[in-house]
Amino acid sequence: MTVQKFTLKFAIASLALASTAVIAEPIKGEAELGIVATSGNTTTENINAKLKLTTDTPNWAHEANLGALGSSNEDADTGVDQTTAEKYFANYKADRKLDDRSYLYGLTTWEDDRFSGFEYQATTGVGYGYKAIAEEDKTLSFEIGPGYRYNAIDTTQAIAEEDEDEATLRLGERYDWKFSETAELNQYLTVEGGEENTISRFGLALKSALSGALALRVGIDVKHTENPAKDATGKEFDDIDTETYATVGYSF
Repeated sequence: MTVQKFTLKFAIASLALASTAVIAEPIKGEAELGIVATSGNTTTENINAKLKLTTDTPNWAHEANLGALGSSNEDADTGVDQTTAEKYFANYKADRKLDDRSYLYGLTTWEDDRFSGFEYQATTGVGYGYKAIAEEDKTLSFEIGPGYRYNAIDTTQAIAEEDEDEATLRLGERYDWKFSETAELNQYLTVEGGEENTISRFGLALKSALSGALALRVGIDVKHTENPAKDATGKEFDDIDTETYATVGYSF
């Protein structure tokens, strides 16, 4: 997988999201891109691209996200590029504000990780959220609600009798702190538990303004799957996926 092909896929998906996201004006957005390429004894290409669209009105808040991650290495013996990571994700969340702190939410997520044993994973859910801290420079919110998860098994990688689907209970937490005029901290934690599987996600990022609408973001995302899929030999895929990244973002 080359950077050019990967970028083309992301560009097409970005246009699709921008045209179909059901969010009202005014829209704020942020596009991020991180690319690392090395050559010499080892040739590697890594790309991390994200697009975020948000809007906030007196009664509603909307957020849509799209992302892509890819990595490839050149085989030292054959000179052929081998894809070592390829993932795409999209999610949409709508909050119906009840007052300054309370809200009802609805969300849907989709993820396609080529090396997870799943063709794709999708969730949807509704629930209640409360902002324990609601200040100008920092917010801390908690969420709880029922949901539904569908995991489509990739039969070319994993062994399973059928796809997985189940009802879930979702717990969420998010903390945002703008601790200076040019820097902010973002952190989140979600746990989606069901009878067959529990999937937890944690993220931590630091954003610092560079110049004008440009900003540097460094962070880490961790996903833990309690019962990962099994490959053709019966061995489980890794239960923990970690992404450490540095991207340059443009706000519009």
